[in-house]
Amino acid sequence: MKRHTALNSTYANRFDIDGTLTAQSPSGAHRDPLRRVGRGVLVAIGISLCFMPNAGGSIPKQYVDYKEYAYYALGYNLKEYKCLSILYGKESAWNPKAANGSHYGIPQGRSEWLKDQDGYTQIQWGLKYIGNRYGEPCIALDHWKAKGWH
Repeated sequence: MKRHTALNSTYANRFDIDGTLTAQSPSGAHRDPLRRVGRGVLVAIGISLCFMPNAGGSIPKQYVDYKEYAYYALGYNLKEYKCLSILYGKESAWNPKAANGSHYGIPQGRSEWLKDQDGYTQIQWGLKYIGNRYGEPCIALDHWKAKGWH
């Protein structure tokens, strides 16, 4: 009888993929429940990672307002941001749909192209314009105060 038990034990225990010996029925119907749970947890973690937002403060621009985006685009330079905020507040009240004659968008640029752009693109355009013409927003604001335009 002992020999029969030893033979059944040999056939009931199999090596799994990583070479460890696990007890299973000859039909394979009774799998290790802990292994199934572990796989389920790993799959759930993998799926949840697909839906997590970016970490480290890299918020996509559609989730921040125009003023916050401008502050970021200026490299968080508070002095220049305050000047830009006053300038764009007077020009367009930060409204990307603002129009005054042939001037459009947040920066009130003379480009019809600005009419069809979102506010973030308009801010980028305006900062390039200010950079090329004045160097920085505070100088553009001083010019606006003196002449009424920039």
